[in-house]
Amino acid sequence: MADRTFGIAPALQRPISDTTGQMGSFAQKRAARVITQVEQRFPQLAIAAVLMEVPQQAPLTAYAFWIFNRGRLSSAVEKGGENRLVMLLIDTNTDRAIAMVGYGLEPFIQEIHLQSCLQAAQQPLQRGRFGPAIESFARELDRQLHELCRLVPKQFGLAQETQWLDASAPGEETVGMAESLY
Repeated sequence: MADRTFGIAPALQRPISDTTGQMGSFAQKRAARVITQVEQRFPQLAIAAVLMEVPQQAPLTAYAFWIFNRGRLSSAVEKGGENRLVMLLIDTNTDRAIAMVGYGLEPFIQEIHLQSCLQAAQQPLQRGRFGPAIESFARELDRQLHELCRLVPKQFGLAQETQWLDASAPGEETVGMAESLY
């Protein structure tokens, strides 16, 4: 249905697709370098930043979903849980931005994480500085991913056993390792 509404999707490329030509080559190289650094630290994911003029009548969320799925930013084999793409779409008409992740990242990167990344990009975006906006987004994504890597083992019960109660509370007895509970 989106294909009928929006037409033929442009063929985009990673890490940056500037379909508007508004981003200079120096800014594009700098932003691409930051994206590459994040991808090197987290080789299981790919990042794409897309600058385009979103049609005024198009809802940004629907348009982003269409671009994410039809813009050829992921290969044909990266479907479902194998899709670990993070896409930043910047509407150069309105300086609005939206971020989406592939199904393979959805269990880990939640809406709140993406909102934090978009918030980091907001100030340069409002000034029409697309390169620094992409850099800020990618750096915040890097920070969010580092935090997630620290928390994921705890969420899946893979963290090393630690004390259950704080020993610093005066007059309280400390329960040690899990074996001590039984």
